Amino acid sequence: MFRVWFVVLVLASTAESTATTPGRGYVAPEDCEWTAAGSLGSSSVALTCTVRTINGVFDSTNFSLIQPQNTVSLKVKCENVLFESALANNSFHHLKELRSLHVEYCKLKEIPLKAFWGLSELVNLTVRTYNSEWGEIFLKVVPGSLSPLQKLARLDLSRNNMPTLTPSLMCSLPNLQHLNLSYNDFSEVVNLGFAATNRTPCPVHVQHLDLTMNRLKVLTDHGFSALRHLRTLYLRSNRISRAEDTALFGLGKLQILDLSNNLLIALPPGFLKGSEMLSELYLQNNSMSVLPPGLFSGLQQMMILDLSHNSLSSQWLNGDTFADMTRLVVLDLSYNKLSHLESATFRSQYSLQVLQLHHNELVSIADNAFSSLYNLQTLVLTNNNLTYIDALTFTGLQMLMVLSLDFNSIQAIHSEALKNCTNLQELNLNVNKLIEVPKTIKFLQQLRSLDISNNRISVISNASYQGLRVLYSLRLAGNSIGNLSKGVFEDLPSIRILNLANNNVQSIEQGTFDEVPELHALRLDSNLISDINSLFINLHDLLMLNISANRISWFDYALIPIGLQWLDVHDNQIETLGNYYELESVLKLRTLDASFNKITDIEATSLPNSIEILFLNNNLIKNIRPFTFLGKQNLTRVELKSNLLETLEMNAFRLSEIPSRRPLPEFTVSDNPYVCDCNMEWLQRMATLDESRQYPRMTDIEEIMCSLTFKRKDSVVPLTRAQSSQFLCGYKSHCFALCHCCEFDACDCEMVCPENCTCYYDQSWNTNIVDCGGKRHTSVPRKIPMDVTELYLDGSDIPTLSSHTFIGRKNMKILYLNNSNVHTIDNRTFNGLRDLLVLNLDHNRLTALHGYEFERLVHLQELYLSHNMVATISNVTFMALKSLEILHLDHNYIVHFQVWLLNNNPRLQEIKLAYNSWTCDCYFIAEMKEFLHLKGDYVRDMYDLECHYNHSSSHYLLDFNTTACSNFTATAMRREFDLSEMIPIVIIASTVVVVVIIIVVLIVFFRKEMGVWFYAKYGIRLFQGGKGRASQRGGGDEDKLFDAFVSYSKKDEAFVTQILAPELECGVPTYRLCLHYRDLPVGGYMSDAIMEAMESSRRTILILSENFLKSEWCRYEFKSAHREVLSACQHRLLVIALGKVDPQELDPDIRLWMKQSPVLRWGEKQFWDRLKYAMPDVRHRKTERNRNDVSVAVHI
Repeated sequence: MFRVWFVVLVLASTAESTATTPGRGYVAPEDCEWTAAGSLGSSSVALTCTVRTINGVFDSTNFSLIQPQNTVSLKVKCENVLFESALANNSFHHLKELRSLHVEYCKLKEIPLKAFWGLSELVNLTVRTYNSEWGEIFLKVVPGSLSPLQKLARLDLSRNNMPTLTPSLMCSLPNLQHLNLSYNDFSEVVNLGFAATNRTPCPVHVQHLDLTMNRLKVLTDHGFSALRHLRTLYLRSNRISRAEDTALFGLGKLQILDLSNNLLIALPPGFLKGSEMLSELYLQNNSMSVLPPGLFSGLQQMMILDLSHNSLSSQWLNGDTFADMTRLVVLDLSYNKLSHLESATFRSQYSLQVLQLHHNELVSIADNAFSSLYNLQTLVLTNNNLTYIDALTFTGLQMLMVLSLDFNSIQAIHSEALKNCTNLQELNLNVNKLIEVPKTIKFLQQLRSLDISNNRISVISNASYQGLRVLYSLRLAGNSIGNLSKGVFEDLPSIRILNLANNNVQSIEQGTFDEVPELHALRLDSNLISDINSLFINLHDLLMLNISANRISWFDYALIPIGLQWLDVHDNQIETLGNYYELESVLKLRTLDASFNKITDIEATSLPNSIEILFLNNNLIKNIRPFTFLGKQNLTRVELKSNLLETLEMNAFRLSEIPSRRPLPEFTVSDNPYVCDCNMEWLQRMATLDESRQYPRMTDIEEIMCSLTFKRKDSVVPLTRAQSSQFLCGYKSHCFALCHCCEFDACDCEMVCPENCTCYYDQSWNTNIVDCGGKRHTSVPRKIPMDVTELYLDGSDIPTLSSHTFIGRKNMKILYLNNSNVHTIDNRTFNGLRDLLVLNLDHNRLTALHGYEFERLVHLQELYLSHNMVATISNVTFMALKSLEILHLDHNYIVHFQVWLLNNNPRLQEIKLAYNSWTCDCYFIAEMKEFLHLKGDYVRDMYDLECHYNHSSSHYLLDFNTTACSNFTATAMRREFDLSEMIPIVIIASTVVVVVIIIVVLIVFFRKEMGVWFYAKYGIRLFQGGKGRASQRGGGDEDKLFDAFVSYSKKDEAFVTQILAPELECGVPTYRLCLHYRDLPVGGYMSDAIMEAMESSRRTILILSENFLKSEWCRYEFKSAHREVLSACQHRLLVIALGKVDPQELDPDIRLWMKQSPVLRWGEKQFWDRLKYAMPDVRHRKTERNRNDVSVAVHI
C-alpha cells in the first residue's frame, strides 16, 4: 500500500513540474532564441530571431516554423543592410497569441495590406527599418494594413524615413494610445494626416505622439485637430521657425508640449489658447526674443515652464507675463538676456519652488521682486552682473534652501539681506568682490554649506558665520586671508569640511584647529606655510589633508593624525619622508602624493604599510633601498617618474606575494637617467618576473631610456631594446675565485685593465671590452686580458703590427685598429683570433695586401680597409674569409684587382669599391660590369665607381661603353702596360714611334672628348664618320619636322620643361623639339602618336629615370611604339640618365639601346656640350617652322 501511494505522489509532482515549467517542450527555429515571458510560472515565451534578410534576394523567410502556442513576443532583427527585405502577406497569421512584435534593421519599402492578418491580440508593434541610414529608401504603410490590430495600444514607426502618412491609417485602431513617429522625414504637418478634414472622418484616440527629429518647419492651422484625446506632444529637434495661431486647435486635453531645440523666434499670442490643461511647456534652445502679451493666459495648470537658452530681454517680462500660472513649480529663464527684474514679475507664482536665472545680464533686482515666492526652495542667480544685494531683495523667501550668487560682481551685501531666509541651507558666493564675510550670514541658523571662495576677504576673525551650529562645509579658498590664530573657527561644532586653499597663510598658531576636532577634510594648499608642527595631531577624525604647494621643508608622519587616509604634500621642499617614531604599521594612510619635492632617498619606513596609491614623481630620488615596498599589502599604484634614479637593485621593487585574485601593482618609472650597467639587466626582464607575483607591473617599461656605460655605438637606448651584452660595468682588475695564477703575467684567469685604458664586463663575463682608443698608444698595450672580447685601439700610432701581437686572445670578436698609422701587417699578426668577427683597419697607411694577412680569420664577418694607400691586392687575400659579409675597399689606390673573385665569398652583403684608381682596360671593365650586374645590390657605391685612363682623365664605370673597346685599343693598353714593365726596351725604342703611339692612343681613347671640345670651341664636328656624319649633316632627314622628340615621365616634366627644353629651344643653336606631354594629343591612340612623333624627328631623347621605368615604361602602348621605331637602324637615340637608376631594373631592350647609343648623365662635366654634339646639325635643315606649326603637325 505504501508503495502505491509513493508512485502516485511521484507522478503527481512530475505532472505539476511539467505544467509549471515555462517553455517546457518549446522548440525555437534556427537562428532564434527564446526566453520566458510573463510572471513566474507562466508558460509564455519571448522569441528573438536574427536573420540575414526577410524574403530577400537570397533568402526565403518562413515564419510558420514558429510555434504559435505560448509565443507572446517576437523580435526579428536583420543583419545584412545591403539587401532589401519584404514582408509577405499572412506572414504571422498563425501566431494567434502574439501580443508584441518588433521588426528592426530590415530594409523594408512597404507594409502590405495583409502583413499583420491574424494578429488580433497584438498590443505592441514596432517597425524600425533605419532607412534614413541607407539612402533615400522610405517605408510606405498601405492603407488598411493595420486594420486587423484592434487591440493595438503602442505603435512605433520611428527611424523609417517616412515622408507622409495616409490620413485614414489610424481609423481602425480604437485602442491606440502611444504613437512614435520620431526620426522620420516629415516636413509638413499636413503630411501627418491629423487634421480634422473630410479625409479623416474617423476619430483618432492617440494620447501620446512623438515627432522628435523630423523636418517640420511650420505648425499650420488645425494641423492636429483630429487628435482630440492627445495629452503629450513631442516636437523637439525639428526645424520649426513659425507657428500659426490655431496650430494647436482641438488639443483641449494636451498636458505636455515640447518645442525645444527648434528655430522659433516668437509664438503668436493665441498659440496656446484652447490648451488650458497644459502642465509642462518646454521652449528651451530656440531663438525666442519676444514673449507677446497674453501668450500664457489661461494656463492655470502649468507646473513646468522652460524658456532657457533663448534671447529674451527684460522688456517682455512684467506682472502679466506669468499672471495666470499660479501653480507653476519650476521656471527656467537661464541663458537669456535679462538685465533687471521688476517687483511684480513673479507676483502670482505662489507655488514656485525652483527658479533658474543664471547666465543672464542682471544688473539689478527690484525690492520685493521675490516676495510672493514664499514656497521657493532653490534660487540660482549665478553668472550675472549683480554688484549689491539690498535689504529687501530676498524678502519673503522663508522656505528658500539653496541660494547661488556665484560669478557676479557683488561688492557688498546688506546686513539684513538674508534675515528672513531662515531655512537657507546652502549659500554660494563664489567669485565675487566681497572684502569681508557678509554680516547677514549670522541669521542663517540652518545653513549647512557656505562658499565664499575667490573673493577679496583678508580677515576672518569674529566672522559672522561663527555660531552657526549646523554649518557642515566652509569654503574660503582663493581669498587674501593671512595668518591664522586661535579662535577663528570657534563655535562651529558641526564643521566637517574646511577649505582655506590659495590664500596668503604663512603661519598658523598651534591649537587653531583644535576648535574643530571633528573635521574630516582640510585644505591648506597653495599658501605660504613653512611649519606644520603640532597643527593636526588633535584632529582624530581627519580623513583628508591637503597641504600641497606650500614651503614645507621638514615632514614626519608624527605630524599627522593616525587615522588620516588621504594626504597631499606635493610641490613643497620636503627632503625626507620622516618616520622618527616608526609609525608605518599603525598609520591608516591610503593615498600619499609627495611629488614635486626634493626627496632623495626612500626606504621601507618612508611609507606606511597601509599605502595604496603613492605619487613620488618629479623628486630628486637617487636611491631606493632594498625591500622598500615589501609588506605594503594594499599597494596598487606607484609613480616614480622624473627622478634621478641611475641604478636599482633587484630587491628595490620586491613585494610581498600578491594573491592571484588581485591584479599586480602598477609602477611607472620612466624619465629617469638610468645607466644600463651590469646590475640593471633584471629591469629589462620585469615582464618575466611578474610570474612570481612578487614584482610589480611596469606600465611604462617601453618608455624607459638608459645610457650605456660603453658609449661607442649608442649612448642612450630604450631599455627593452638593449642587448644583454650592453649591460656593462667597469673594472680595473678582477681575479676569479678559482684562479691560482694571478701573480703571473700570462695568467688567463686574471683580468687587469691595461694602463690608460678603460675596461668593461657584463654580469656573466661573456663580454669583456677593453677600450684604449684615442690615447695615441705607440704599441699594443701589455696585459690585455686573455678573455677580451672587444679591443679598441683606434687613434693610436702603431706603424707595425708584429707577429703574434694578439696571441692567446681566442675570445676576441671585435678589433678596432683604425686611424692608428698602421703601415705593415705581419703574416702572423692575427694568429689565434679564430673567433674574430669585426676587424677595422680604416684610415691607416697600408700599401699592399699580400694574401697572408687574414688567412686564419675564417669567421670574420666585417672587414674595413677604407682610406688607406692600398695599390695592390693579392687574388688570394679574401679567399679564406668564407663568412665575410661586409668589405670596404673604397678610398685607396687600387688599379687592378679581380673583384669578381669576391663571388667566392657567398655571404657578402655589402661592398664598397669607389674612389680608387681602377684601370679602364676593356677586359677588366667587362668583367667588372658583369660582376656589378650580379652583385649590384651589394655594391653600395656602384654609381661612384670610376675608371682612370691616366691621372687626369676618368670615366664613370657604369657609363663606360665596352663595345667601343676595339682589339686595337685593348692591345694598345696592354702594350702600354708591358712597356711600363720593360723599361730597357722602351728606352731603346724610337722616340718618334712613342710619340705616334701616344697620339694614336689619345685620339682613339679621347676622340669623344676631343670631338666635344672642338665642337664647343670652334663649332667643328670631328670623329662623326660614316652613318653618324651623314645623320648629322642630313642623310635624308633634313626635311623632318623636328630635330628631336623627347620621351620622358610625367613626374620628370619639371626637368624637361624648365631646364632641358629652354636650353635647346632658346639657346645657340636653336633646336626644334617635340615634347611628349606638351605636344602630343591627350587620349586617342597614344602608340600611333608616339610613333609618328619619333618618325618626324631626327633624334629621340630618352629621359631615363626611376619614374620613367616605374610609370611610362610599364605601359604597353608606350613601350611598343618605342620598340618599333627604335628597332629601325636608321633612327638615332640619345639617353639622358636622370638620377640614380638601378641597372637591375633595366630590361633587355633598354640595355641594348644604351650599348648602341650615346648615354649622358645629368650633372656630369660638359653635359650641354656633349648633348649638342650628339644632336643633328641644324645648319642642314631645309626649312624653318615656327612653334605654332608643331602641334598641328603632330595632332594627325
